[in-house]
Amino acid sequence: MSDSTSVTVKAGTDEAFLWTYDVASTKAFDQNGASNCGATALLNVLSALEVPLPSTSAADRAVHTNLRKYGVSTSEYLAARSVAGCTGENIVKGCETVAGDVVESRFFAFDPPREVDLQKWLCDWLSRGCGAVATLNTQQMYGADYWHHQMIFGVDNKGVHVTNGIEVLDYKEIMLGLESPSVLRIRKNDALNCKPFDPENCNSLGSRWAELKVSEQLKALKEGSSVENFVYIPAAYRAGITIFARKGSPELEVLMRADAKLALPAPSWLPVAYRCCVGCSLRHTLCQVPARMWALAGTEGRALL
Repeated sequence: MSDSTSVTVKAGTDEAFLWTYDVASTKAFDQNGASNCGATALLNVLSALEVPLPSTSAADRAVHTNLRKYGVSTSEYLAARSVAGCTGENIVKGCETVAGDVVESRFFAFDPPREVDLQKWLCDWLSRGCGAVATLNTQQMYGADYWHHQMIFGVDNKGVHVTNGIEVLDYKEIMLGLESPSVLRIRKNDALNCKPFDPENCNSLGSRWAELKVSEQLKALKEGSSVENFVYIPAAYRAGITIFARKGSPELEVLMRADAKLALPAPSWLPVAYRCCVGCSLRHTLCQVPARMWALAGTEGRALL
């Protein structure tokens, strides 16, 4: 990546850090407003990549931070909750808006579950000097009232090290948040206490609302025939990880060619010629082996050498 992006990689391990904890505690931005964790994560990853930073308000606008609504009907309240904050895709667009001349990014969905070693996958990207942001269903992880975006500054055997707040998430915990359907859990009293109470309007908010039978859920809770403590509604977000790379870098080429289903890219220490086809459409993983590279690469792959 850039000479100014400092990466600490422990030889012989799957450990890589863009920041130490001391640097993270000094440089990391903390969330300064409701629902703006996406903008905060974007600021943190741009800071780690050491590119010019936009203002917090500019980042908020770029990722289209949506706020919750209060003092409104049940249907309007739930509609606002379903899109509150922003999505991983919004972060990609926001990065293009505020830093598109120097950084590009790509979102990788983790639902449906992928066959991927998260530690190795993240270590490979971080060791290349790339940035990363996780979009997590923290309701599944630790019973939060929201989903959350957190910039990833390191990975080791302990887990994934993140900002906002600065902590380490063990792999079992973070996979709960990554392998999650796009559903948001709303406390029943938050929905039932809205005025006017208009459950009949909820299923008409979209096909996914009708599939989840949100209107029926609300009516059953109001009548007392349901013992649920929550209303389950569609969420705009998809659980996954966004990877960031500098424009014009070899890492960006690897990122743009990476398998959307999260196959590992070729190790960054391999000679370029040996990993020519790993990211190409041919998907020849064995072309890392010199003796078989030409036989497997084919015309299209050889053109990349």
